[in-house]
Amino acid sequence: MISGTAIALSLLLPLGSRAAPEPPACSTDCPSAQTVALIEKLKRPLPAQTGYTEVRFVQMLDAPLTLRGELTYSSADELGKRVVSPYEETTTIANGQVQIARPGKPAKRFSLKRAPALAGFLESFSATLAGDAQRLARSYVLTSDGDAAHWRLDLVPRDPALARHVQRVVIRGHESTPRCFEIEETGGDSSLLLVDALANTAIDGTPDRKALQQLCQRAP
Repeated sequence: MISGTAIALSLLLPLGSRAAPEPPACSTDCPSAQTVALIEKLKRPLPAQTGYTEVRFVQMLDAPLTLRGELTYSSADELGKRVVSPYEETTTIANGQVQIARPGKPAKRFSLKRAPALAGFLESFSATLAGDAQRLARSYVLTSDGDAAHWRLDLVPRDPALARHVQRVVIRGHESTPRCFEIEETGGDSSLLLVDALANTAIDGTPDRKALQQLCQRAP
């Protein structure tokens, strides 16, 4: 997912080019060997950063909200998210705490436990970029679909507390690179984060969720 001259991406083998590893130990709903192999392909070096376009589909809003900015991924529990348009805002997650800062206003700080959807995104995002199938399988029931070129990874929360807020996280990508992270909330809201080659996707008019999902699935 992470690209740029400052970040050297490791060369990863195609999905079918090596023997599939054994699935991680788990009691129920263990991921398939193919799913484990897919996740292990996605490992990236740290620290890293990428631009993004995020579209939020919120029932209380008259139209979807489109945000653009940059993600900075420093470690398993450290993530920075900077919004540059349509407003300026920086969210920093570190050591279980969240800080949200806007120019000219006092920073807001609170525990990550108060933001289940954000916590779920951090866990899915960081474990995916670590290529850690075992960690993901502890937090989510994992299934995958597609082939080595275009794939989809579904993460359904195991923790009942998280499942009350997050229905599933869907990651779509091309070969060894995630392109989109989508969070489906139980109340009907959702957000779709386009990254890497799709970070600067032009969005004209009112964003359409199905059209964006299709873009994520077929993007080279």
